[in-house]
Amino acid sequence: MEKRTYIEAEDKLVVETIYDAATTVEVNARRRQVAPKQFTTGGKSLVHVASLPMEHLIALENSGYDLMSADPDERRRALVYIQNHEPAWMTVNGKPFASFRPKWV
Repeated sequence: MEKRTYIEAEDKLVVETIYDAATTVEVNARRRQVAPKQFTTGGKSLVHVASLPMEHLIALENSGYDLMSADPDERRRALVYIQNHEPAWMTVNGKPFASFRPKWV
């Protein structure tokens, strides 16, 4: 649910996204307890590293982080933000998302 409030004195529109994330946070905590200590076993592999409700995607977008962007750099920026500032959404321990992508010349 979104709640919009206009503060006339500051000429500011405040958008709040209200949702209950307790269940998702509890499930993520259980998944972190049984998560593997390393993300790959020598080659490339896919690992489920985060879980968050759709309402939180809206809240992130309102904060300036677009996880559903077509731009891969913007998605990476949002994932690194979640990893560093909102670890409750992570389902693994550690830092699976790199803040930069190496460029091969």
